[in-house]
Amino acid sequence: MDSPILRQMFVASAPQLAAISIGGVVGFPNVILEQFKANDTTIQVDIHMASWIGSTHGLAGIPSIAMPTIMQWKGRKLSFLLCCFLIITGWILTYISKNVMTIIIAECFHGLASNSLIIVSFYTISEMIAPKYRMISMSFYAINQTFGMAVIGIIARYLHWKTVTIIMSVPIIVAFVTSCAWPESPSWLAYKGEYTKCEKAFKWLRGTDDISQKELKELLNAQRGSVKPKASARVLLKQIISRDFYVPCFHTFVILCAFYWSGIMVIFIYGPDILQRATSNSAAAKYGMISINIILYIGILTTTFLLKNFSNKTVLLFSGITSTVFLVSASIVTYLQSIGLLPSNSMLSLYCVVGFMLFMSLGMTTVAFVIPAELMPVKHRGLGGAVYVILLCLLHASSLKISPYLMLYVGLWGTFLVYAVNALVCMVIVWRCVPETKGKTLQEIEDYYNYGSFVRNPIENGVNELL
Repeated sequence: MDSPILRQMFVASAPQLAAISIGGVVGFPNVILEQFKANDTTIQVDIHMASWIGSTHGLAGIPSIAMPTIMQWKGRKLSFLLCCFLIITGWILTYISKNVMTIIIAECFHGLASNSLIIVSFYTISEMIAPKYRMISMSFYAINQTFGMAVIGIIARYLHWKTVTIIMSVPIIVAFVTSCAWPESPSWLAYKGEYTKCEKAFKWLRGTDDISQKELKELLNAQRGSVKPKASARVLLKQIISRDFYVPCFHTFVILCAFYWSGIMVIFIYGPDILQRATSNSAAAKYGMISINIILYIGILTTTFLLKNFSNKTVLLFSGITSTVFLVSASIVTYLQSIGLLPSNSMLSLYCVVGFMLFMSLGMTTVAFVIPAELMPVKHRGLGGAVYVILLCLLHASSLKISPYLMLYVGLWGTFLVYAVNALVCMVIVWRCVPETKGKTLQEIEDYYNYGSFVRNPIENGVNELL
């Protein structure tokens, strides 16, 4: 592999393969909940157990806050290998399980590893891939994850869940083997003061052209000029109250909240029940879910072309606002059904849900994870990564745990309305506050939070330009 592009593609290939298996992990509760409800299954679940199966993935991920610390301590490569091993263990436990408790234990492994792997993969890609390829690489991670979700959602209608387990474990095994040949992240090596190794790894990945050399110089200068104090309560407090930490954390929360509390994961996991209630038609619910799985994948493929021609923030806002329109429409339709002005078997709500999933896939399902991974400065990625993971886990778990009871007590129309209001508020904050990250180096993004501009010293720079 003499070409730097090929070397970067090789490094990116392991996270892409892992993403397919992660998609299977995310969609697997939908598979087992549907198959466990069949009359011929020996494992039975009720609404309370179903809510635990659906939400365990998020709750179990909370201990993965330790993963960013491991990343800062031992590097990106070892962290990635550990995550892959845990996911493989989860698939093995799933395959041999004979009761709900074993399934939940396997879900704990999956939740812990997959929530960790998202942050490891995104940080690895953002640090090891050139800025002009970074966004497309991170987009393909989301594409492959959605592909895994779509595949598992479709094949589960025809194959036993244990067979599905074997199929979805193959990509993560290949990813584990591939990542053994990785170099270490140059950004991490510079952070640890290994400047010679950093330069060697950077040149292996990026080559020696002028743009790469400029970025390497900025990276080395930034890390050489930084002071790395010993860990203490005072240092931790100083880090937490620094602007380039708490502002990216707030922006991360808003973006992830827009994704999880829009209801996309709720529809994906509990979709058959939701569509059955909305249409009173089991056939429509079944084929509606197949359509949703296909649409998700097609939509996220289309996102790649949107991101090529438009800014990350524009794509995110377009996806969030248009999907909110369909959420409001779904709320109105199901409300009219609840008061008898529309028949209970009306297909309008199905069209609204499918439209919502389509426009969510056109940006939100990709950019909602990519932008937060780019916002946090390298020097804060230990604690910042922990915050990112906590937000992922809590928002994922809370949406899937609370939503079944929300639908039970306030109805479908009220649930859709809650999702719509949340999405609208989050999109307004994104529009007003979150910076654009497309084509920006990690150092430029850090400068934005420190100086309010992508230029390190905007006042001085303006004076120089005038002169």
